[in-house]
Amino acid sequence: MELRAEDFSDNSESNYILIGNVNTGKSTIFNKLCHKNIKEGNYPGTTVSTSLSPIFEGGNGRLLIDTPGSNTIYAENEDELISKQIILDSKTQNIIFVADAKNLKRSLSLYFHYIEYGLPIILNINMMDEAIARNIDIDAEKLSQMLDIEINTSVAIEGGGISSLKKKLDRIKIPESTVKYPEFIKNYLKLGNVILGNRTISRGILLSLLTDDKLSWEYLRKKCDSNTFSEMENLAAQTKKHTTKEIDILLVNLYIEEAERVYNEVVRVRPTPKIPFMDKLGIWSRNPLTGIPIAIIIIVLMFLFVGRFGAEYLVGLIEGDLFGEIIIPYGEKLCKFVPYEIFSRAIVGEFGLLSVGLGLAIGIVMPVLLTFYFFYGILESSGYMPRLAIILSNVFRKMGMSGKGILPLMMGFSCITMAILTTRVLDTTKERNIATFLLILGIPCAPLLSVMLVLLADMPLWSSFFIFGFIASQIVLIGYLTNKVFPGKQSDFIMEMVPLRIPRIKSIFINSIRRTYLFLGEAIPIFLLATFIVFFLDEIGGLTVIENLTKPILSGFVGLPKESVNVFLMSIIRREAGVAVLTQFVERGIFNNIQVIVNLLLITFLMPCINAILVIVKERGTKVAVGICSFVLIYAILIGALVNRFLLFLQKSGII
Repeated sequence: MELRAEDFSDNSESNYILIGNVNTGKSTIFNKLCHKNIKEGNYPGTTVSTSLSPIFEGGNGRLLIDTPGSNTIYAENEDELISKQIILDSKTQNIIFVADAKNLKRSLSLYFHYIEYGLPIILNINMMDEAIARNIDIDAEKLSQMLDIEINTSVAIEGGGISSLKKKLDRIKIPESTVKYPEFIKNYLKLGNVILGNRTISRGILLSLLTDDKLSWEYLRKKCDSNTFSEMENLAAQTKKHTTKEIDILLVNLYIEEAERVYNEVVRVRPTPKIPFMDKLGIWSRNPLTGIPIAIIIIVLMFLFVGRFGAEYLVGLIEGDLFGEIIIPYGEKLCKFVPYEIFSRAIVGEFGLLSVGLGLAIGIVMPVLLTFYFFYGILESSGYMPRLAIILSNVFRKMGMSGKGILPLMMGFSCITMAILTTRVLDTTKERNIATFLLILGIPCAPLLSVMLVLLADMPLWSSFFIFGFIASQIVLIGYLTNKVFPGKQSDFIMEMVPLRIPRIKSIFINSIRRTYLFLGEAIPIFLLATFIVFFLDEIGGLTVIENLTKPILSGFVGLPKESVNVFLMSIIRREAGVAVLTQFVERGIFNNIQVIVNLLLITFLMPCINAILVIVKERGTKVAVGICSFVLIYAILIGALVNRFLLFLQKSGII
């Protein structure tokens, strides 16, 4: 959903915005401060997801806005622009800046960006427990004196420091900037204030004008007449001639220098007798020599946990024992009380709402999805993901993206729709288009992957190697080709390296349950709808008509049984629903191993779900969306036919 103007307080002075780097615990602090009435949605005019809520317990009408993490205010992607946009839109007049205690220098650098907006600010240093564990001592009192603002320390995950943060919100104040700018920038700021006269334009906006920031120039255009705007354009152009450096890089370096000066005054790192094991593991995991074996071990562990424990044990327990032996037989008995056979077929028949709709969603998809979210949460919260990005950065450069491309692609294994939204973390249009293309063409989302693992568990081991090896090779090959075809530039790879930490299993487990619950809330109605559509078509003979129409392609060209029509009909609405139906056909012996592999690859490559298509249109535009989907449709059919013939050849040769 999109947040509306009425969602925000009429009095912007009562609003607060949470700002900070990535992985500083902003969302945890937000949840601790706001226990109810939380609204989540896109900030107006953007695709960025934010959260909004009254501050709990004595909030006095104050609203708190959570924002994505950022590293600079001068980036091009929406994730890092959203905080500035909220400030420029006058939706807030108070900043709660969340710093990472173990990476205080990095946080202070971003802090010096934001104080130039001249807003009241409080600095909350979070994750103090992790700093203490690394023998990092922070003199918060001295830091408060140097910055002339209130300082709060917290361990938000445990609730420590939240009460003191609430109390200190009443003592929030506007700090003075201590950054020393070169003379030509000082003169620019002075002349800019003269040109603008009595208009209230902060130094943060004036400095952003020098970096060609579109948001700031649009803001200025609304605040002044055309003559004043032209004067500011001329002043900015003349000022930039005083240096050969890019202004944004120059400013960032100034903030880093000031952050280092303050950091050295207030932080003392006590020597440790030896490097902690987690730090050693962090170093090993980003060194190619040791990092690649570590990545392989993690993939194997993920397969064992999700593929064996989730797809075999839990699915057998829920789908086999609970549904197969209790729920469906009991449903069949109840249906006998209704004297219409069609009712029984609609509930527990071949395409029944209970036997297929709920059985697939809860019995097959849910247990594997839960284990996937849990394992993925461990990788995410441990800080391993940036290290994997470093290991794969050279490969991603060949594919036209920086190492940051790993983030949306890994998110794709969770949800393609959300992954397309996260492509905004990439800095250029070219990178975002390539990532979107790869997500649609070759990444199986978690629900789809979960059902694939259920099928593959009962097939020869070579089937898994072939499918996932083929998908991986497609990603690399298509990425390389699209890099040559798609116009545009490639950005530099800059990613913050957070320390490797032991994940908090309890919070990850709770979050996994929450994400699975949210998925089921959205998916179950769609599963039921898709099942009913197929049931209805089957009853009126529609499936036979569609089978005859598609027979030349599916059966003649690709080489699949006519039942594949049912699989692809379900896949159009929900990809994992199609694979779940395929599972039932396999259990009845309709498909052999080769046909299962071809079906799985076709579903992976053929067409994204409806939600993903709508998001592509919104994010990339109709032209790009139609182009991507058209190519993928034709490409998938060709690949399906080629793979089928190739595997049949290997089978006849006795190789498989």
